[in-house]
Amino acid sequence: MNPRLAIAHIHKTAGTTLSAALKIAFGGRYCLVTARDPAAPFFDAGELRALRRVYPRLEVLMGHDIRPYGDLHQAVPGLSYATFLRDPVVRCASHYQYDVQVGGVDLPLEEWLSHEVSPNRQVRHLAGPGATGDDAIAVVEDRVDFVGVTEHFDASLLMMAARYGFRRVGYVRKWSAPANEIKQRVLDDPANRALLEEANREDMVLYRHVLDEVLPRQEAGYGPSLTADVAAFKESNRAMKPRHLYLRPGYAWYVAKWRIAYQPWVDRARAAADRVRQPV
Repeated sequence: MNPRLAIAHIHKTAGTTLSAALKIAFGGRYCLVTARDPAAPFFDAGELRALRRVYPRLEVLMGHDIRPYGDLHQAVPGLSYATFLRDPVVRCASHYQYDVQVGGVDLPLEEWLSHEVSPNRQVRHLAGPGATGDDAIAVVEDRVDFVGVTEHFDASLLMMAARYGFRRVGYVRKWSAPANEIKQRVLDDPANRALLEEANREDMVLYRHVLDEVLPRQEAGYGPSLTADVAAFKESNRAMKPRHLYLRPGYAWYVAKWRIAYQPWVDRARAAADRVRQPV
């Protein structure tokens, strides 16, 4: 069985919440993936072949290492790519906050932005190193079948569910920053905001295109009931609590398979790859 959906998860675009929804919808037919070689540029066709030994009935995969400029679509005929984008300035500030709070980074914003992995993260994730906003737009139009927007998460989730036939739709917000003071302080400071805007010019080109062209097209494809459906979903999903997730067979199936089989397998492979690269 071939997977039918690969989701390119860009940092700080509500991926943990989306992953919770995918666990509910697909159970053990979904996998949050990581390349087994830490130095690999993306999760490639060879990784997918190995993964299918663990997940023979895989339908959906998502991860930071899924890149539409990679080769998965060449190995799997009919594979759809999807992704979520976020306001580039806010996303970048959130990423900086995460690196400080969780990653132990101790750098001022300007120095953090000087590292090549920080600016225009969304464009580079979709179209590759050195890509421009126009390059990423071309990838979105030619290869990415669905683009969600974090600022319109519930509507995006419902449109995605309708497009890809989710068996059930719901989520619990699984993780949020312990505090948002760093992000808010950065965004409230005009000089820092100017740094973020300058560093994410190409991301803004892509994001505006998605808001102006892609999102309206997807909303029209869903139909006129979207606003009412989102309101109804918000009301029904409000009652969802973390304990409810583990009562769902599909969710429990996912967790057991991922923690017992998949993650230890990946950890062993990554450790072995690191040992090979260590100097003698």
